Amino acid sequence: MPGYMLNDTQRIKSFLPWVVFFVTISSACLLFLLGIHFAKYLIFAFSILSIVLIFDKETFKESIKQISIFLTPWLFWLLSLLVLSAIHGADGYSYGYNALLIMVLVFLSLQPISLSRNLLIRVIALFLFFMSIAIIIHVLTIGFIDNGVYSVNKNKVAGVVTFLSICCFSSLIFEKDIFAFKEEIFIALSVLTSLLCIVLLEARTALLAYFALVLVVCLGKKFKVALVVLIISCIMVALFSATGRIQQGISDLQNFQDGNNRTSWGIRLELWKFALIGFCDSPVYGWGSKAFDALVDNGYVFGVQDYFRTHFHSDFFQTLVGGGLIGVIGWISTLILLVRQSWKDFTKLALLASILAMGLTDRYWSHWITFYPFVSLWVLLYLSGDSEENRIKNV
Repeated sequence: MPGYMLNDTQRIKSFLPWVVFFVTISSACLLFLLGIHFAKYLIFAFSILSIVLIFDKETFKESIKQISIFLTPWLFWLLSLLVLSAIHGADGYSYGYNALLIMVLVFLSLQPISLSRNLLIRVIALFLFFMSIAIIIHVLTIGFIDNGVYSVNKNKVAGVVTFLSICCFSSLIFEKDIFAFKEEIFIALSVLTSLLCIVLLEARTALLAYFALVLVVCLGKKFKVALVVLIISCIMVALFSATGRIQQGISDLQNFQDGNNRTSWGIRLELWKFALIGFCDSPVYGWGSKAFDALVDNGYVFGVQDYFRTHFHSDFFQTLVGGGLIGVIGWISTLILLVRQSWKDFTKLALLASILAMGLTDRYWSHWITFYPFVSLWVLLYLSGDSEENRIKNV
């Protein structure tokens, strides 16, 4: 009987990291997108349980060494958040600390298993395919409800779908040899389905991620493939034109020039002008995480009347006005180090490029619904990397 109990305990210990993996990937692909904060606590609970039960003194030092390498690029941005929290208060910055905790706990809890890039991308492709089908059915049968899908803003939905799509697409381009032919076909099908999903969502911001992928493919010196990706991106632009979304954007810009700023792009341009004004008046440490409210409360007049207080529809302008030079320097330093750390892993580079490209015109880094999926995918891609220093070792 003791022997059976010991075997059961060992099986539970070996199974728990895979539970953490499943909870993390499910949260990244779906649960966070639905606005479920509980997903974060699921990751915390199962990760801590796994770490406690599988703790091994012999491998602890090596784990600390590996996680310090992983976290080093993030420290500059997190340090800037700490400084800004001390100046403006912690409210609004907790998403950054929670993101750090997600990465640390997932990293440590997955130490006992070997996570392959092949498995990770196949699981992502599976989620991507069924998510895209569900969204397509929703849009075709119900349409947009208050400009959202499943009660979440459609730009956030399209953002997460794009993260997953870019991971699959770039892996298919740069890591083709790790997949069997049938796996390649399914991953390609998932990507194509996601592109249709994005077109039906009419989320123009997502287009920027695919043009950013063209640049990443060029960095990988796959110029013929880059041309194919560029053609696919242009086809998507043409499809957006067929829906009228591109023409609407052009019309918004024309209206803005004529003095009408109460349009989607007109409001964005006014917000960015407002952000520059705020930055010029507080260039060192900005106005805090609720910069728009702070500016209005201090007597600044926004250019669009009767417009509700909100964010700045851009990660770049949000960081600029919210954190000033402290926020900008911390963020850019982290981005540079993340690029350097991932220079030979083009799937990670493509994911990073996608969030930065879409962040030009909306919040993705600065909002937990999209940032938590990003950091979850980032740590899983890191752990499944091909280089020896990035690969999880069996213990």
